[in-house]
Amino acid sequence: MSKTVIAALALGAATPCLLAQEAAPPAPARAEAKAPRIAVIDMARVSSESLLGKGYAAQLEALKSEIDAEGTKKQSELQKMDAAVKALQDELDKQGSVLSPEAVEKKRQEIVKKTRDRQAFLEDGQAELQRMRERAQQQAQALNNEFQIKMKPHIESVAKEKGIDILLDGQVTLTVNRDYDISRDVIVKADDAEKAAKAAAGKPPAPKPAVPAPPKPSPSPAPKP
Repeated sequence: MSKTVIAALALGAATPCLLAQEAAPPAPARAEAKAPRIAVIDMARVSSESLLGKGYAAQLEALKSEIDAEGTKKQSELQKMDAAVKALQDELDKQGSVLSPEAVEKKRQEIVKKTRDRQAFLEDGQAELQRMRERAQQQAQALNNEFQIKMKPHIESVAKEKGIDILLDGQVTLTVNRDYDISRDVIVKADDAEKAAKAAAGKPPAPKPAVPAPPKPSPSPAPKP
Protein backbone atom coordinates (compact mmCIF):
# COMPACT_ATOMS: atom_id res chain seq x y z
CA MET A 1 0.00 0.00 0.00
CA SER A 2 2.80 2.35 0.78
CA LYS A 3 4.12 1.84 -2.73
CA THR A 4 0.68 2.73 -4.14
CA VAL A 5 0.54 5.97 -2.12
CA ILE A 6 4.03 6.95 -3.15
CA ALA A 7 3.18 6.28 -6.80
CA ALA A 8 -0.02 8.32 -6.47
CA LEU A 9 1.86 11.22 -4.84
CA ALA A 10 4.49 11.10 -7.56
CA LEU A 11 1.83 11.10 -10.24
CA GLY A 12 -0.01 13.92 -8.51
CA ALA A 13 3.21 15.96 -8.30
CA ALA A 14 4.00 15.43 -11.97
CA THR A 15 0.53 16.26 -13.22
CA PRO A 16 0.67 20.08 -12.59
CA CYS A 17 3.91 20.25 -14.61
CA LEU A 18 2.29 18.41 -17.48
CA LEU A 19 -0.75 20.62 -17.33
CA ALA A 20 1.39 23.72 -17.14
CA GLN A 21 3.29 22.67 -20.23
CA GLU A 22 0.12 21.90 -22.13
CA ALA A 23 -1.54 25.16 -21.11
CA ALA A 24 1.38 27.41 -22.15
CA PRO A 25 0.60 29.28 -25.44
CA PRO A 26 2.88 28.47 -28.37
CA ALA A 27 5.76 30.89 -28.92
CA PRO A 28 5.16 33.24 -31.85
CA ALA A 29 7.03 32.26 -34.98
CA ARG A 30 10.14 34.45 -35.58
CA ALA A 31 9.74 36.70 -38.54
CA GLU A 32 12.18 35.90 -41.32
CA ALA A 33 14.87 38.55 -41.82
CA LYS A 34 14.63 40.43 -45.09
CA ALA A 35 17.49 39.58 -47.43
CA PRO A 36 19.44 42.72 -48.38
CA ARG A 37 19.51 43.77 -52.01
CA ILE A 38 23.09 43.84 -53.28
CA ALA A 39 24.49 45.55 -56.38
CA VAL A 40 27.89 46.45 -57.78
CA ILE A 41 29.32 49.48 -59.58
CA ASP A 42 32.41 49.73 -61.76
CA MET A 43 33.80 53.21 -61.07
CA ALA A 44 36.47 52.80 -63.74
CA ARG A 45 33.72 52.36 -66.32
CA VAL A 46 31.75 55.28 -64.90
CA SER A 47 34.86 57.44 -65.11
CA SER A 48 35.73 56.46 -68.68
CA GLU A 49 32.22 56.54 -70.18
CA SER A 50 30.43 59.39 -68.40
CA LEU A 51 30.57 62.97 -69.67
CA LEU A 52 31.82 64.13 -66.29
CA GLY A 53 34.57 61.52 -66.24
CA LYS A 54 35.64 62.36 -69.79
CA GLY A 55 35.91 66.02 -68.81
CA TYR A 56 38.23 65.20 -65.94
CA ALA A 57 40.20 62.81 -68.16
CA ALA A 58 40.78 65.66 -70.62
CA GLN A 59 42.20 67.81 -67.82
CA LEU A 60 44.51 64.99 -66.74
CA GLU A 61 45.65 64.51 -70.32
CA ALA A 62 46.40 68.23 -70.55
CA LEU A 63 48.62 67.97 -67.47
CA LYS A 64 50.47 65.02 -68.98
CA SER A 65 50.90 66.81 -72.32
CA GLU A 66 52.35 69.85 -70.55
CA ILE A 67 54.96 67.71 -68.78
CA ASP A 68 55.79 65.80 -71.98
CA ALA A 69 56.22 69.04 -73.94
CA GLU A 70 58.52 70.49 -71.30
CA GLY A 71 60.55 67.28 -71.22
CA THR A 72 60.89 67.31 -75.03
CA LYS A 73 61.98 70.95 -74.95
CA LYS A 74 64.67 70.28 -72.35
CA GLN A 75 65.86 67.21 -74.21
CA SER A 76 66.24 69.27 -77.37
CA GLU A 77 68.28 71.91 -75.52
CA LEU A 78 70.44 69.18 -74.02
CA GLN A 79 71.17 67.75 -77.46
CA LYS A 80 72.25 71.19 -78.68
CA MET A 81 74.62 71.53 -75.75
CA ASP A 82 76.05 68.06 -76.42
CA ALA A 83 76.59 69.00 -80.06
CA ALA A 84 78.41 72.19 -79.05
CA VAL A 85 80.75 70.29 -76.69
CA LYS A 86 81.44 67.68 -79.38
CA ALA A 87 82.21 70.37 -81.95
CA LEU A 88 84.76 71.98 -79.64
CA GLN A 89 86.33 68.62 -78.89
CA ASP A 90 86.56 67.82 -82.63
CA GLU A 91 88.26 71.18 -83.27
CA LEU A 92 90.74 70.53 -80.49
CA ASP A 93 91.51 67.06 -81.85
CA LYS A 94 92.05 68.35 -85.40
CA GLN A 95 93.87 71.62 -84.61
CA GLY A 96 95.66 70.70 -81.41
CA SER A 97 98.94 70.08 -83.20
CA VAL A 98 99.00 73.49 -84.89
CA LEU A 99 97.59 75.63 -82.08
CA SER A 100 99.68 77.34 -79.50
CA PRO A 101 99.67 75.96 -75.97
CA GLU A 102 97.65 78.99 -74.87
CA ALA A 103 95.02 78.38 -77.56
CA VAL A 104 94.87 74.68 -76.71
CA GLU A 105 94.35 75.47 -73.05
CA LYS A 106 91.66 78.00 -73.90
CA LYS A 107 89.81 75.39 -75.96
CA ARG A 108 90.04 72.90 -73.11
CA GLN A 109 88.72 75.39 -70.59
CA GLU A 110 85.83 76.20 -72.93
CA ILE A 111 85.01 72.51 -73.23
CA VAL A 112 85.13 72.11 -69.44
CA LYS A 113 82.83 75.11 -68.97
CA LYS A 114 80.29 73.91 -71.53
CA THR A 115 80.36 70.42 -70.01
CA ARG A 116 79.66 71.88 -66.56
CA ASP A 117 76.88 74.04 -67.97
CA ARG A 118 75.42 70.96 -69.61
CA GLN A 119 75.49 69.01 -66.34
CA ALA A 120 73.92 71.89 -64.41
CA PHE A 121 71.19 72.23 -67.08
CA LEU A 122 70.51 68.49 -66.86
CA GLU A 123 70.19 68.50 -63.06
CA ASP A 124 68.03 71.63 -63.01
CA GLY A 125 65.82 70.24 -65.76
CA GLN A 126 65.34 66.93 -63.98
CA ALA A 127 64.43 68.73 -60.74
CA GLU A 128 61.95 70.98 -62.55
CA LEU A 129 60.29 68.04 -64.31
CA GLN A 130 60.02 66.22 -60.99
CA ARG A 131 58.31 69.24 -59.44
CA MET A 132 55.92 69.37 -62.38
CA ARG A 133 55.11 65.68 -61.96
CA GLU A 134 54.45 66.13 -58.25
CA ARG A 135 52.15 69.10 -58.90
CA ALA A 136 50.37 67.15 -61.61
CA GLN A 137 49.91 64.20 -59.25
CA GLN A 138 48.40 66.48 -56.61
CA GLN A 139 46.10 68.05 -59.20
CA ALA A 140 45.12 64.62 -60.46
CA GLN A 141 44.22 63.54 -56.92
CA ALA A 142 42.19 66.70 -56.43
CA LEU A 143 40.36 66.12 -59.72
CA ASN A 144 39.65 62.51 -58.77
CA ASN A 145 38.26 63.58 -55.38
CA GLU A 146 36.10 66.20 -57.09
CA PHE A 147 34.82 63.58 -59.53
CA GLN A 148 33.93 61.23 -56.67
CA ILE A 149 32.08 64.00 -54.81
CA LYS A 150 30.08 65.03 -57.89
CA MET A 151 29.24 61.44 -58.79
CA LYS A 152 28.15 60.39 -55.29
CA PRO A 153 24.62 61.94 -55.43
CA HIS A 154 23.90 60.12 -58.71
CA ILE A 155 25.07 56.82 -57.24
CA GLU A 156 22.92 57.31 -54.15
CA SER A 157 19.93 58.29 -56.30
CA VAL A 158 20.15 55.14 -58.42
CA ALA A 159 20.66 52.97 -55.34
CA LYS A 160 17.57 54.50 -53.73
CA GLU A 161 15.44 54.05 -56.84
CA LYS A 162 16.40 50.38 -57.07
CA GLY A 163 16.06 49.74 -53.33
CA ILE A 164 19.69 48.69 -52.96
CA ASP A 165 20.92 48.03 -49.43
CA ILE A 166 24.57 47.13 -50.12
CA LEU A 167 26.65 48.53 -52.99
CA LEU A 168 30.00 46.90 -53.78
CA ASP A 169 32.92 48.05 -55.91
CA GLY A 170 32.93 45.93 -59.07
CA GLN A 171 36.72 45.95 -59.21
CA VAL A 172 37.00 43.80 -56.07
CA THR A 173 34.48 41.16 -57.17
CA LEU A 174 35.57 38.05 -59.04
CA THR A 175 32.42 37.53 -61.08
CA VAL A 176 29.23 39.57 -61.36
CA ASN A 177 25.88 39.00 -63.00
CA ARG A 178 25.18 41.98 -65.26
CA ASP A 179 21.71 42.27 -63.73
CA TYR A 180 23.38 43.44 -60.50
CA ASP A 181 25.61 46.06 -62.16
CA ILE A 182 24.23 49.61 -61.89
CA SER A 183 27.18 51.31 -63.62
CA ARG A 184 25.21 52.11 -66.77
CA ASP A 185 22.29 53.51 -64.77
CA VAL A 186 24.64 55.84 -62.90
CA ILE A 187 26.28 56.97 -66.17
CA VAL A 188 22.90 57.80 -67.71
CA LYS A 189 21.75 59.75 -64.65
CA ALA A 190 25.04 61.66 -64.40
CA ASP A 191 25.02 62.47 -68.13
CA ASP A 192 21.44 63.75 -67.95
CA ALA A 193 22.39 66.03 -65.08
CA GLU A 194 25.52 67.24 -66.91
CA LYS A 195 23.57 68.01 -70.09
CA ALA A 196 20.92 69.86 -68.12
CA ALA A 197 23.56 71.91 -66.32
CA LYS A 198 25.28 72.85 -69.60
CA ALA A 199 21.96 73.74 -71.20
CA ALA A 200 21.08 75.95 -68.25
CA ALA A 201 24.50 77.62 -68.37
CA GLY A 202 24.22 78.36 -72.10
CA LYS A 203 20.64 79.55 -71.98
CA PRO A 204 20.33 83.35 -72.08
CA PRO A 205 18.67 84.88 -69.04
CA ALA A 206 14.97 85.53 -69.34
CA PRO A 207 14.20 89.18 -70.14
CA LYS A 208 12.94 91.21 -67.25
CA PRO A 209 9.31 92.27 -67.53
CA ALA A 210 8.93 95.81 -68.74
CA VAL A 211 7.94 98.23 -66.02
CA PRO A 212 4.97 100.28 -67.24
CA ALA A 213 5.62 103.99 -67.36
CA PRO A 214 3.66 106.02 -64.83
CA PRO A 215 0.60 107.74 -66.33
CA LYS A 216 1.12 111.34 -67.32
CA PRO A 217 -0.82 113.81 -65.18
CA SER A 218 -3.78 115.29 -67.01
CA PRO A 219 -3.52 119.07 -67.59
CA SER A 220 -5.43 121.09 -65.03
CA PRO A 221 -8.26 123.24 -66.44
CA ALA A 222 -7.47 126.89 -66.97
CA PRO A 223 -9.02 129.22 -64.37
CA LYS A 224 -12.11 131.13 -65.53
CA PRO A 225 -11.74 134.92 -65.78
